[in-house]
Amino acid sequence: MMGSKRYGCNDVSPDREGNCEGCVCSLLRRASRDQRFFILMKGTGEFLALGPGESPQATEFSFVRFNRETCCATFTFIEQGPPVPAPAVAPVPAGTLEFIVDCRCICALTPIPVQ
Repeated sequence: MMGSKRYGCNDVSPDREGNCEGCVCSLLRRASRDQRFFILMKGTGEFLALGPGESPQATEFSFVRFNRETCCATFTFIEQGPPVPAPAVAPVPAGTLEFIVDCRCICALTPIPVQ
């Protein structure tokens, strides 16, 4: 497209919100803090799994904020320690990490019901 420019997390769209288009960006504009999601990134066939091991479970992400100027969405998730292969190995403590992603790079979000 002639004259079009892609904006990333470090760039500001000149029309403030006009570049954060699409279903996922619209949903994130209205999302509530601490709302939980599974995230499917564009170009993949499985929900994002940031855990250890060869076939980790899909990661549960908690929504923190959405920047309407840069299209960046911030989530947190609980880092899981590596699988414990033997009783002699102590598990690594889990911690909360931040995950920042351009909403235009997300293909789908699945809300996780509050239990």
